[in-house]
Amino acid sequence: SLVGSSKARLLDPVTMVLIEEVVEEPVPAKGIVEDKPALSKGFFEKAKEKPLYGPEGSSEGKVDPNTHKAHAEHKLNQDLTAGMNRGATENNGIERPPWYTKEWPKDCQYNSPGCTLEEMESSNHKSDIHKDMVRNCNRWHESLAPGVTSMRFSFLHATDEDLTEVIEKLKDNQDVTELDLSHNKIKDSGIQALVAALAAGAAPKLRELKVYSNEFGQLGETMLTQGLPVFRRDLKVQWQEPSWAKLAREEAQGYNSQVPPVAAN
Repeated sequence: SLVGSSKARLLDPVTMVLIEEVVEEPVPAKGIVEDKPALSKGFFEKAKEKPLYGPEGSSEGKVDPNTHKAHAEHKLNQDLTAGMNRGATENNGIERPPWYTKEWPKDCQYNSPGCTLEEMESSNHKSDIHKDMVRNCNRWHESLAPGVTSMRFSFLHATDEDLTEVIEKLKDNQDVTELDLSHNKIKDSGIQALVAALAAGAAPKLRELKVYSNEFGQLGETMLTQGLPVFRRDLKVQWQEPSWAKLAREEAQGYNSQVPPVAAN
């Protein structure tokens, strides 16, 4: 019957299955440390509650005296190294010279001159005839004679080649007190040889050196004005043309320009 069938349905057991979704968190492999942010959220709020540093006068934040000493020694070594080397920092942006060697400190004057060094200019005679015109004149031989106190070679068109013989006569010379090499063709190489000889003690009684109106450049000027005075403090070096000589030269040039040319017959 319908009633009997309904009761049968009510008496049947009902089975309910509950399914729960479980999400498993990944477990890092052994030996691998998971990266975490250096600062977590709310860091500044926690810092207000608990200060980062201890109260004034506490031991927290103090640097150990040995640390101060190590920093001071490191700074001292840096200053000493820089003071001894005195090379151009990074060679002033110029390519390192071809003679760079690891036997010297990287930034010393030898390895970092900070400039482009080239062979110094030197002057020579164009021919043997020009050389004979200088060395066979009477004034040349008179100035090189023994016992001469004033050696005067001005206006002889002398070159670095001739200066070599003059320097040889200056060695062990106890008489000469004046050397006039003005108005010639001496260049940086000749000035270097002359300065080196005088710095080494040649002509110890020399008191006046005239080398103005020659062909040396800034390098020769530096050797005469900064190098030589260190070794020969009693030596007066005239490397610039005197004012009276300049005025006389200008007047002579003006006079020559006013003289009418001689008519050819």
